[in-house]
Amino acid sequence: MPVYAYKAKVKPDVFKTGTIEADSEKAAVNKLLQLNYHPISISQESEKRLQKYRLFQKLSSKDVYIFLRQLSNLISAGLPLAKALHNISVQSNNPKLRPIVTALKEKIQKGKTLSEAFADSPNVFTSLEISMIKSGETSGTLAAVITKIADLKENDIAFTTKIKNALAYPILLLVSGILMLFVLATFVFPRFISLFQDLGQDLPFITQVLITISLFMKKFWLLIIAGLVIMGTFFSGYLKTEQGKLWFDKLKFNIPIIKNVIIKIQISRFARTLGSLIENGVPILNSLQVVSEVASNKVFAQEIKNIHSQVAKGKHISETLKKNTVFDKNTLDLISVGEESGQLEQMLFRIAQMNESESTQQIESLVFMLEPTLILLLGGFIAFIVFAILLPIFEMNLLIQ
Repeated sequence: MPVYAYKAKVKPDVFKTGTIEADSEKAAVNKLLQLNYHPISISQESEKRLQKYRLFQKLSSKDVYIFLRQLSNLISAGLPLAKALHNISVQSNNPKLRPIVTALKEKIQKGKTLSEAFADSPNVFTSLEISMIKSGETSGTLAAVITKIADLKENDIAFTTKIKNALAYPILLLVSGILMLFVLATFVFPRFISLFQDLGQDLPFITQVLITISLFMKKFWLLIIAGLVIMGTFFSGYLKTEQGKLWFDKLKFNIPIIKNVIIKIQISRFARTLGSLIENGVPILNSLQVVSEVASNKVFAQEIKNIHSQVAKGKHISETLKKNTVFDKNTLDLISVGEESGQLEQMLFRIAQMNESESTQQIESLVFMLEPTLILLLGGFIAFIVFAILLPIFEMNLLIQ
């Protein structure tokens, strides 16, 4: 559908610019009038600018969560789906969300189901959300399913935020420490070099090393920064490729300190996602396929695909997992009990909760150990610089005495 850029008057002294999807310019004007916007100018976006617009219009997980929570509340209150979407699009203050919700409403009005409308926006909604919405439409429990998806989003956001908050201080400490050392070695220490040269004596080895490093950084600091930026940009771009993601995910699984934490996080998300899909009536094979698609770790996703292929041959999940080195014995036992008792989804939720709790504790322990380690390392570097500066001065005082 074409996208039109507009400038409109919202209030007597308030103007607004943005974009809107419509079949024609006239339809775009009508849409703006429905929003109580009075168009001043409107023009169709070029494909190049449209791609750039879509790039910056990607919704965050929090944006999607807020939308799903609003939608579940309105549908639970008895509003028809199209009316609920219309209310959200009109009331939303999020410029990224509004055009997406408007497009969803139009697709519903044209006869599409909500799962089909979600499937048309794969960059916004995951295959997990689409599958669960489809199961809710089939079973007639759409409002409950949307509420469940919102709960999953909320849980995932809370868990991710907890990890980020735990790592925020160590990262800040590391970055500020590196910057401080860079400034000391590049701009502060060179001021002492002329003093040392005037002493006319042999300098200690550590002072000579620091002088060499300092002169090099002072002369080439712009090239060093440019090189780091180029390397960072290249590395970041490589990690966005499938090959780069797979390499980095394999690396995380091979670092002893964080390997167990990564595995527990992946198991918790696997168990909660699979449990939610099974609870909503999605067949086990389809559920495993969806879980493999939404797994954040590529190595773990490959393991789930192997499980899917074995289950497709008629094997139980617990039987397949025994040949897998990622899942621990407690997880295997709980899944086996769940399959035997017919309560697999309840056991999966218990596994998710257990692994989330354990991973959080392990992260807190790692951070507790990391903070003093970083302080000691940075203190050691600073002590090295101070000692390299003061040692020749002490030696000079000894010679004078």
